[in-house]
Amino acid sequence: MSPLARALDDFRAAARAFSRPARLYLLSEFLAWTGHGIMSVLYNLYLVEGGYQESFVGTAVSVVALGLALTALPAGVLAERWGRRRCLVLGAVLDGAGFVVRASVLAPAPILAASFVAGAGQAMLAIAAAPFITEHSTARERTHLFSAFFASALLAGVAGSALGGWLPRVAMALPHAARPDLLHAYRAVLLLGAAFCWSAALPLLRLRGLVETPLQRADEPVPPDAARRLFPIALNAALIGSGAGLVIPFMNLYFKSRFRCSSGQIGLFFSLAQVLTALAALLGPAVARRFGKMRTAVVSELLSLPFLVTLGAESHLGIAVVAFWLRATLMQASTPLLQTFIMEALPSGLRARATSVMNLLWNVGWAVSATLAGLIIQRFGYAVPFYFTAALYATAASTFYLAFRRTPEIPAAPRLSEETKGQRGEGPLLTE
Repeated sequence: MSPLARALDDFRAAARAFSRPARLYLLSEFLAWTGHGIMSVLYNLYLVEGGYQESFVGTAVSVVALGLALTALPAGVLAERWGRRRCLVLGAVLDGAGFVVRASVLAPAPILAASFVAGAGQAMLAIAAAPFITEHSTARERTHLFSAFFASALLAGVAGSALGGWLPRVAMALPHAARPDLLHAYRAVLLLGAAFCWSAALPLLRLRGLVETPLQRADEPVPPDAARRLFPIALNAALIGSGAGLVIPFMNLYFKSRFRCSSGQIGLFFSLAQVLTALAALLGPAVARRFGKMRTAVVSELLSLPFLVTLGAESHLGIAVVAFWLRATLMQASTPLLQTFIMEALPSGLRARATSVMNLLWNVGWAVSATLAGLIIQRFGYAVPFYFTAALYATAASTFYLAFRRTPEIPAAPRLSEETKGQRGEGPLLTE
């Protein structure tokens, strides 16, 4: 059997052990990220079509990150005390509401206010996710579940990116009497994305009987050695967020401005990048089984850096697109491995708190750098932010490796037998 076939067989075996809460959460994740995929392709183009420049686009992006950052710690407390499922449902509702307003109006104040609300909703979704799937899985399938969680978001992004690129073209091809202008075509498709975000709450509402206990009492002491692990985790999040904010919000404008690409082409580029990343994420556990989750993730991040630099310097579309795909695949495929490693390296009572801190610092970095990037791009062009991002990513990968290189990893448990499949992280579930 080939290594690829073995990896796929291993993933299928682990997927059969996914609990019902985990499976429903994967569906919820798919719906939410379909909406986000539409937003990622169209929203910046919508703002530019509405008369705004890159500096305001950067501000709007940074306010989303500000909402994520300022609600990160409260969301962590909410997830610990009120329950991860409830926090996820509320996050989907707020995310969808912010999405609707952002797509419906072009006045600066409502855009920024709705961006903050969407960021608050996304904070709840992001912070409750990792603890939720950790407590509803076992060591045997957990790495595969995190990979499936990440891959479902990416594949949903493929669907969303494809819809975001294709539907405006369909609208513009309608008979003249029914044909909207480009701005209103973008708006209609963005509102469809908002509907997907709202629908993410529906699968989680089917878990009404799920009983979740508080993860940690407020007066319960945290082991000092465990608490010290939060610093390198937080530093890594701040560096990655700062680097990402310099380039990721502007990738669609990069292709449009430097290469004159259409929304359809940009949607195709984004979709194929997410397909490749999803495949790499699903194969990642097989590689991590041999080399370790942390080492595999760090090497993958470092290998992405030459392609990031290439994007800044390249003037040929074909080479830039290939560099974009390879950079996204290598960098993003490391995410589920790092998430699994961090969740397993911390006690259960620190997981939601660590996720809160990571989201706080990642989004503070993103907010600051996205604001600066809009100004830098207007003055110096697109190349400089890519070079700064490469330096920040290299620092993040190196410092994280040095901090955790001696930390033992939890090995995968043997495959579950038929007798034990009833106890695979279902959690206390009452009869509905």
